[in-house]
Amino acid sequence: MLVLLTACSSSEPGSAELISDTSANQPQGPGSPSMSNQDADGTTTSSLEPCTLLTKDDISSFATFEDPEETAMGGARGCDFYPVRTDASDLPSIGVAVRDRQSVDNANDEGLGTSTGELNGRQVTQVPTRGGCIIAMAVGDRSRVDVTVTGLDTQVSCDVAGQVAEIIEPRLPAASTT
Repeated sequence: MLVLLTACSSSEPGSAELISDTSANQPQGPGSPSMSNQDADGTTTSSLEPCTLLTKDDISSFATFEDPEETAMGGARGCDFYPVRTDASDLPSIGVAVRDRQSVDNANDEGLGTSTGELNGRQVTQVPTRGGCIIAMAVGDRSRVDVTVTGLDTQVSCDVAGQVAEIIEPRLPAASTT
């Protein structure tokens, strides 16, 4: 189960807490050690193909989706799933992005706070957005895979993103035990 799919306002033991933004938004230059495609433990995301991490069948309970579209934007290789629209109902758009050189600690606060937790021993950061949600899952110390859900209420988007993260997480390289 995903541990952090709760609001960020509580600091009780066992609940998700806000991450410190003192290092989360610092730029990484070419000389930075986080620019390596391989972590100290040998974990790498370079062989991960975003459109193989999730299928239309995996997410068919949320909507009927068009064929996935490969994307590349903002330092990420991505795969987007757009719903087939037959009316004006709220349907989610779902994206998967592989970030080879950005850790979960680099997930940007989109104005609604962030929270951290674990999914099957893997560090995750939840980033709620206005009308969406991102769940960043660690792959080693210096890379991550993001699940993005948009088109729904923020809380519902975070719930869907959590369910999609649970589908994708077992398909990722083993979480670092550091």
